[in-house]
Amino acid sequence: MKNGQKRTSEKNTVDMRKNLSDESTVCLSVLMAVAGLFSVLLFSAARGSLYGIDTAAASVQAPSPRVRTVFERRIDRMVEGHPIEAMVPYIAGEDPETAKYLVSIAKHESNWGLHSPKDAYGQTCYNYWGFRGSGENVTPSGYSCFGSPKEAVAVVGSRISYLVHDLELDTPEELIVWKCGSTCAGHSGSDVRHWIGNVSLYSDRIERVAGAEASR
Repeated sequence: MKNGQKRTSEKNTVDMRKNLSDESTVCLSVLMAVAGLFSVLLFSAARGSLYGIDTAAASVQAPSPRVRTVFERRIDRMVEGHPIEAMVPYIAGEDPETAKYLVSIAKHESNWGLHSPKDAYGQTCYNYWGFRGSGENVTPSGYSCFGSPKEAVAVVGSRISYLVHDLELDTPEELIVWKCGSTCAGHSGSDVRHWIGNVSLYSDRIERVAGAEASR
């Protein structure tokens, strides 16, 4: 090969290597730029997500405490320390006539839950009124069993409301049907008077509380 041709070949080889090097540098730069951009976008997304969570969390306010009426607070103080205390929010949600008999009948029948029926496994039935309703969930002695305080108040409250408002049995003397049924012939006179006396005493107390609430 002649010297001129040799130099030309060597120059072409150098130029080719230089071009390849330049192309590699450009490709590497592009890849680095893309990787950098991707990292920035990923960081921004993560940051935005984090801030979004913080903002959402900050926007969720703690629920306001439930406002208890004077009626509810006074019933609560009256039955404090007795199992029926857990039912007070539900009792206070009933109309005043129904609520006062829920409290007063429970006082006589179970001393507000201290002496109440248990199921076959010895668990409470939340039945503080001596209630016997239809259904399969009953104690061995025939008393209704309820799954929760809320259910108990709903079922028994509905029955008391029916007697008081629909049948207009709105005095303890008339509500003796709760104890006797259609007739009190099988009950002693002293038991009947005792039931009426206790229910009257506590229903009067609840009625005074309800009256004070209504006058506010």
